[in-house]
Amino acid sequence: MSGADIQDEKILGTCHLATGRDDHLGGHITPAKFKRHQNATHDDILFAPHKTPNFDIAQTRMHRDGITTVLNEHFKPSKYLLDALADE
Repeated sequence: MSGADIQDEKILGTCHLATGRDDHLGGHITPAKFKRHQNATHDDILFAPHKTPNFDIAQTRMHRDGITTVLNEHFKPSKYLLDALADE
């Protein structure tokens, strides 16, 4: 862990939640889609055991093609995710 959220949000075993605009990342949620321009922000929240010890995320799931796959449980990567990373 570097202590810099922009780096640490990509570490296996963390959960990154982003809300708001994404046009600066190549997305389609632009300031024009917000009711008030001053609300057109992008916010990142990093959940990790060392950073948020009082907060647990039971599961993160991916929904794709009608199939739900568990990716993480209690900040630990699932077999599916570990296998996918091993294939790279």
